[in-house]
Amino acid sequence: MFKPKKNRENNNINLLNYSDNQSPKGRPFFKVSKFIVYMFTTLIIIFFIFTYQILFTNSSFISNIGGTGGFFKQLTSIAHSSDDLKGLEDDRINILLLGVGGAGHDGPNLTDTIMIASIKPSTKTVGFISIPRDTLVDIPGQGLWKINNANHFGEKEKTGHGPELTSQVVSNITGIPIHYYIRVDFSGFEQIIDDLGGVKVYVDRNFVDYQYPTANYKYQVVSFEQGFQTMDGDTALKFARSRHGNNDEGSDFARSKRQQKIISASKERAFSFRTLFNPSKLNKMLKTLDDHIATNLSISEIIELYKLSKNLDTDNPITLTLDDGPNGFLFSSMVNSAYVLQPRGGNYNAISSAVKHIFDQTTVEVPKTQNASIEIRNGTTVNGLAFSTSQTLKEQGYQIIKIGNAPSQTYPQTLIYQLQANADTEALNNLITNLDADFIEEIPSWIREDAELTTDYYIILGDEDHIDTSPPETAPKPLITSSTDDE
Repeated sequence: MFKPKKNRENNNINLLNYSDNQSPKGRPFFKVSKFIVYMFTTLIIIFFIFTYQILFTNSSFISNIGGTGGFFKQLTSIAHSSDDLKGLEDDRINILLLGVGGAGHDGPNLTDTIMIASIKPSTKTVGFISIPRDTLVDIPGQGLWKINNANHFGEKEKTGHGPELTSQVVSNITGIPIHYYIRVDFSGFEQIIDDLGGVKVYVDRNFVDYQYPTANYKYQVVSFEQGFQTMDGDTALKFARSRHGNNDEGSDFARSKRQQKIISASKERAFSFRTLFNPSKLNKMLKTLDDHIATNLSISEIIELYKLSKNLDTDNPITLTLDDGPNGFLFSSMVNSAYVLQPRGGNYNAISSAVKHIFDQTTVEVPKTQNASIEIRNGTTVNGLAFSTSQTLKEQGYQIIKIGNAPSQTYPQTLIYQLQANADTEALNNLITNLDADFIEEIPSWIREDAELTTDYYIILGDEDHIDTSPPETAPKPLITSSTDDE
């Protein structure tokens, strides 16, 4: 017998009320020496390359870096003996990469990019795990939230604690330790370009992007003309981020090429005489780096990471993207009017296994997706039954097309109708078993009229505690609600 489930609306699942970001105060400028200039220019280039990789491309950053960014306040640790990288004993180093909007953006501490870079020293391989910002997780001390809120809560608790709390959350759902983190923001990228005095870039062709995102979740029009242009930080960011340009500039390839132009121009400007021997400009850039990059890597660890990265196979990284595709580890749903992604099967066991074994040759089994599209109607007086059932079936991999109320709420038994002759019979058998349902071969005309053309199975939920009535052969068209609301 199918047991009615309570509506899954969860008052413990929250939506964030944004608060302002508070940037740490900059540190005083110190004497410029050959060593400081060398370290400074190296980390400037690291900043640019890493910023692009994490915020724009989400691809391998190690192939482009000579180490990874860190605060200049950590330079004093360079005099100490080299630190062994954490994770070396276990032959796996895990680095959490975070990208945030930063000051001047809505939700400045919300993470737009969350990615784990894992390094296996023994085989010189690199793996990348991308975690969607809408993934629903338990944030310690806060309850159920989207994972992009973890950094916000950490910063709210204590300035600089955001990456640490995010690392804890990511470790909880993946089952691996996070040894290091690096966080960068858009504001820092813009400011560092401005500190350089802008960059000179050649635009290959005219193009217009009518869908460039704004800070308030709307769109604006941006355009560029062919030829050399000197771009400030804001313009350079738009040039690099534009995804919907016309005139062959809307592809990932075109966007990647534009980003490389910005990187090359930034390197040239950073190593120019006017930058290296301009204390005032260096002072501004040092402060920008201090304000906009957060990491727990020490300088000595950066050097060790650089030595390790030189021998890594960065041309063939292993990638794992957690998504809600047909064979994905997640499924999408609306919870308390918010779009979220949740793990199939109701837990993170499969995800944890995939992450732990990313370097193994064996294939990690993804929770099986059922090849069937379904509509659900609530034929009982149990409030929210269609919604809760749809969530359960989504976790099992079914595609839910629509839910709503049946024309009558007195169905004693759950009924299943097959609307497509070639519908997956294995999915049907699973539905009959899981819902303790009856399969009805004869399909009433009102169901044919009501159902979508692509629906494989039409389910009417019943409750044997109600009075037994036969399904009507004709009935008024049911009142259909949205895919998340039913009575």
